[in-house]
Parts: sequence; structure tokens; C-alpha cells
Amino acid sequence: MIGLEDSSVAHQILASEAQLCAALERPDKGDLTMYNPLIYAVDSHCSYVCKYGNAEKPILFVGMSATPFGMAQTGVPFGNLKHVRDYLNLSHFDVQEPKDSHPKLPVTGWETLRPDPEGSKFWRFFESRYSVKEFTRKCYVTTYCPMLYVDKNGKEVPPPCLPHGLRNKIISVCDMHIIDIVDIVRPSIIVTVGGFTHQQVGKLFCSREVGPVVFPLLHPAPTNPISLKRWTNVVNEQLVFAGVPQMIAGTDYVPENKNEKKKKRCSKD
Repeated sequence: MIGLEDSSVAHQILASEAQLCAALERPDKGDLTMYNPLIYAVDSHCSYVCKYGNAEKPILFVGMSATPFGMAQTGVPFGNLKHVRDYLNLSHFDVQEPKDSHPKLPVTGWETLRPDPEGSKFWRFFESRYSVKEFTRKCYVTTYCPMLYVDKNGKEVPPPCLPHGLRNKIISVCDMHIIDIVDIVRPSIIVTVGGFTHQQVGKLFCSREVGPVVFPLLHPAPTNPISLKRWTNVVNEQLVFAGVPQMIAGTDYVPENKNEKKKKRCSKD
């Protein structure tokens, strides 16, 4: 955070995330272990925010949570190491082992050997279409709940599957955080990755007469049969419907389909 003005967009994002971290440390997690990459991977995460969250952006992508071999290792949303390093051009960072970690899920940071399938699919899609400069000039990628929860067996427990009481507390905190991030980044379009994220973020903004338009994006999880077979085609159609490639390319955009549908304020999965 060296050299950041207090009023800068990146500084405001990091300040909001600090409040989120403090709030998520409080609830009783029972037998679950919480990984907080905003703490133990702080250097790489701050580098990402300062480099790509340095200005207001018209398009905000919101992922659901940190994944075991993605953001939980690198501190970057959809943080598959190869794309964090080669596409986002972030240098090697020392990532600390969290004070509370599960023996079946060690944090190896920039030394991790296992790819993150969700992050790989997400960033590979945009890498094949835009340079990182083109993409990040108009887009910023964040995470609804940038933590990872694992059970006593070391298995990931995504936010929708958390115990009811903990789930409600986390949703309440993360909802307020996303509202804060939207107020800071000031997007006109929010693209929510996955049904849970779309449901949570959509209800925050779709009832408003003014503000960003919320659109869904098919989750790249390998457990999703549609994601396995047709993810690229479906996502391309969803992004065109949302107006994302049109906004990124501007006057250089060439429609693939002359009968593209007009945008609706709130679209459904």
C-alpha cells in the first residue's frame, strides 16, 4: 500500500476488506477451519488491488469465494497461479502459512503445483480475447466472500453449504462489503459468477431504480455438467447479452450475432 493516497480507489478497497476480515473473524466457526488469504497472502493481494483496482471501473466481476488451489494459495480472485503470474503479470510473492490450517490443505503459495480449475477456466477465457491491459482498463474482479472454509476432513465448504447460523452471519457481512465495493468502484454492470453469487448480489441491487445492472455468469466449477461441456459458449452468450465485450472493445466491437437481444435490468439464471 506504499504510495497510495488515502482517497484512492485501491486504498478504499483495501480499507473495506480490512473491515470485512475483522467482521468475519468474530463468528463461531465450530469444527470448520477458515482460510483468510487477505491476511496470510497480503502482499500478493495488495499488489493485485493496487495494480488493477486503481480506478473506478464500469464492469465489476464478483466471484463466490476463495478456492483451495486458487485464491487460497495466491490471494488473487480466481487465482490460478499460471494466470496470476503470466496473464496478470504479478511477480513472485512470499505467502505465509496461515496460523490455522488443515493438514490436508497446506498453503504453498507461489510454489503450488496443483492448478485451480475454476480460475484457470475463468482467466483463460479472457486471456484468449483481450490483453490484460484491455481487460483491466474496464473490468475489476473481486470476490463476494474471499475466505475459504474447510471441514474436519479438509473438504471445501462453500458459503451456500455452511451451517445455517454461520451462513447467515457471513452473508450479512459480505452483503455489506459488496455494497461498499460497488460504491467505491462505481460499475454500471455487475457480472456475478454462479447462482449463489447472483442471488445474493442481485437482491442487493435489482430492486433499485438507479445503480448497476446485475447479470449472471455460469460458474466454471468442474462439477457443473454444463460447465464441463459448454462453458465457453454459454459464457460468451451471457457476456454479449450483458454488453461486456461491447463495453471493453468500444467502437472496435464487431457483433457475432446481428440479432443480439437488448439488455434487461435484471436477468435470471
